[in-house]
Amino acid sequence: MKEPFKQNDVFKHVDFDPLNACVGNNGGPYDLYDYAKGYFDATSILLENVGGGHALIDLVVYPICFDFRHAVELYLKYVITDLAKVKRTAHRFKAGHSLLQNWKAAKSLLKHIQATEEDVAYFETVVTCIDEVDRTNGQTFRYPESIKGDQHLKEWSTINLPTVKTHNTKIAEIAHSWHRHIEDALETSRVRAGDNISASVPVGK
Repeated sequence: MKEPFKQNDVFKHVDFDPLNACVGNNGGPYDLYDYAKGYFDATSILLENVGGGHALIDLVVYPICFDFRHAVELYLKYVITDLAKVKRTAHRFKAGHSLLQNWKAAKSLLKHIQATEEDVAYFETVVTCIDEVDRTNGQTFRYPESIKGDQHLKEWSTINLPTVKTHNTKIAEIAHSWHRHIEDALETSRVRAGDNISASVPVGK
């Protein structure tokens, strides 16, 4: 008999509540693209709700920028993972939180799908800008100081949230477009692999 899903006082199911979110194997498991999309969407939702007096923008700027950065990080890891499967290469994303290293690998693989030069250049600009603010381990928007006690964002003064919103929207659109092409390429790769296996099996008399 299958064991019931786990729950506790904080993370649990509430009967008949439409806001029960399905996680893990209950509808999943979800991949890196799904997680990236979740963070892009969360960034968008937060940005839609700033400026109305509901929260101090000088504080919510941090989770907003962190969500945006993390969405980009997850998406780059998705591109590398799935396009490596398509091309059957040994590409693996770099563990940790470096954006530029993984962008270089992702960019080299994007040539195998329909990715316009304009979209690739735009994505690279955004990755470079994020990396300039948070170059190492994804901590800049998570904590006020580094583990060495150095203040984060000391050399920066303001972050315009509508500008972040514009870039989040555009990057999410590009990511969605590339996702469709990557999924198509994966399906084509699976079909070809199946055809090759069928062709190699001798036909019985």
